[in-house]
Amino acid sequence: MRGAARYDGPMKVRVFALRRVGRRYTHHDQESILGELHLHSIMQGTTSHKVAQLRSREVRGSHGEDLLPPLYQPELVAIGADALLLRGFESTNGVGYVQEWRCVFEPSR
Repeated sequence: MRGAARYDGPMKVRVFALRRVGRRYTHHDQESILGELHLHSIMQGTTSHKVAQLRSREVRGSHGEDLLPPLYQPELVAIGADALLLRGFESTNGVGYVQEWRCVFEPSR
């Protein structure tokens, strides 16, 4: 299939983190971060865990850096015409907190 989009490629999104250490932001003017959304699994011992990461991509390479702490065990909570809502857990100093990401799709260039 020529010109078909790959299902496993990174998705460019603008992410609004809706919580800080588990608590919802009280204002609606929180900052957003533009990056590539990656969903994959990691192994810890013999257990597989789902992870969502918002990453930057190096211009001349395949590696990048995390723009937000990884979202562990992400679940799709809602989907709209141009955005989706993921809920999972992030870890700070060994403590897990509920986190939600509002992901707004960016047009491909």
